Amino acid sequence: MMTQNFTIEDYLFLKYKTLVIQLDDVCKEYYPHLTKKVIYERASKQEFPFSCFRLDGSQKSPYFVHIRELAVLFNQKYEIAKKDYATLHR
Repeated sequence: MMTQNFTIEDYLFLKYKTLVIQLDDVCKEYYPHLTKKVIYERASKQEFPFSCFRLDGSQKSPYFVHIRELAVLFNQKYEIAKKDYATLHR
């Protein structure tokens, strides 16, 4: 029997069905405490822990995030939390 090992990137792709996710969708899910104004200020200054980009030069065009960068962030945060947990529960 063949088993599949899915990565976080795979799950994100299955959830969003695209390689680039609108920043608004990412923030609704993972940064619900931020207002739209703060989201766009952080994106324009590249203050998120992942890069945000626009496909068009217009200031009205939405920002996007590549799922690979989001998956890397999740993996990094998980590894930090796992080490902290292991340290605290020896």
